Amino acid sequence: MLATAPIVAPQEHRRGMSDSDQIIMERIRDGDQQAVADLVRRFQHELLGFFYHQCWDQLIAEELTQDVFVNVYRSRARYQPTAKVRTYLYRIAHNLWIDHIRRQKHHMSIDAEMGERSLKLADILKAPGSPDPEEESRDNEIRTRLQESLEGLPEGQREVFVLANNHGMKYQDIAEVLGIPEGTVKSRMHNAVRALRDDLQDLIEP
Repeated sequence: MLATAPIVAPQEHRRGMSDSDQIIMERIRDGDQQAVADLVRRFQHELLGFFYHQCWDQLIAEELTQDVFVNVYRSRARYQPTAKVRTYLYRIAHNLWIDHIRRQKHHMSIDAEMGERSLKLADILKAPGSPDPEEESRDNEIRTRLQESLEGLPEGQREVFVLANNHGMKYQDIAEVLGIPEGTVKSRMHNAVRALRDDLQDLIEP
């Protein structure tokens, strides 16, 4: 069972981790189950964040995150070090998410917690003013509006936005994860940001 993980601010890939990631994957390929536990500890939080920002449902995010590592172990004999381990895991995560939305329409809860750090839209949204009795109500309205706006994005745009904006992925890595040209990634990101700005225009600084 995966540990409960924060649903915001997934950790970025740490510099110098690639070599040890590769060693872990080689151990998994050799059937070392302890190596799977090591991989889970290293990547479960950011994968939880990826899935959560697709569906806003913690239980679904935990289930799909667990499925990533199950898939890694089941396909261990076929693993080839042709990409960074992080990219390899996100490619599996992407495929699992596509399978999930094909099975059922995903649900987005308007009660989910989404902090500014999670969405990183401070450059788009009006900064909060001084505390007043209406501040909490406004914050709730902003969270709801942001979730609804993200839900309204086409699936490809939302996924690119989450990977780039929430996980700090470079366009080249996103292209590899999704199996699309880098130019398509840039186009989807541009369109996603433009759509969010347009939809949230009344919350933007004049």
